[in-house]
Amino acid sequence: MEIAPQVFENKTSNIAGLAAAQPANATGDNNLGQDSFLRLMTTQLKFQDPFDPLDNQAMVAQLAQFSSVAGISEMNQSLTDIASMLGDNRLSDAKEWIGHSILVPGNFAVANKNGEYTGEFELNQPTENLSVDLLNETGEIVMFAELGAQEAGPIQFNFDSKNAAGQPQDLGRLRVRVNGGSVSDLATWVPVASVQTSEANGPPILVTPIGNVLPAEALRIG
Repeated sequence: MEIAPQVFENKTSNIAGLAAAQPANATGDNNLGQDSFLRLMTTQLKFQDPFDPLDNQAMVAQLAQFSSVAGISEMNQSLTDIASMLGDNRLSDAKEWIGHSILVPGNFAVANKNGEYTGEFELNQPTENLSVDLLNETGEIVMFAELGAQEAGPIQFNFDSKNAAGQPQDLGRLRVRVNGGSVSDLATWVPVASVQTSEANGPPILVTPIGNVLPAEALRIG
């Protein structure tokens, strides 16, 4: 008695082809995990044509394909975890700046906890009559200092703001104006009030009375 050979279609179809051939109303997601892969491979071996079994090279190719996809998926997850961890560390480090002052480029100064307005600049050439003014929002001179003759080089200024009782007072944000010389690299010390996170896991943002500052923009921390 002859046994009619069975017909097996797509005997060399790969695992990706079997996964994509599911009916439209099938449930589940498109992720192929290790357990699902092994079940599909076992089913493929079970129903292959016994007179023309699946080629060993095709089997190895399928295993290599799955290992590559699984490895990439695991690597992406690892990179995501590392990026998240680095972002948390950056924020944690930046939080240590709260309560300190940072030196930032600009011509606006604010008082520290002691009521001091401080900053520095580079005097490009010697001068006989150097002075520094602090002006309010209306352009009025609130405080000024006559520094007289100065040689070229770095110059620091410090205005001590106190009320009649000798207590530190905050006069708000004041604009720094240097008179009597050519200057560059004007910068002021400003306190860090808080820290905010930035979008897309970017660097943290330092919140100061003169605006938001990135840590990389701070020249020094005091």
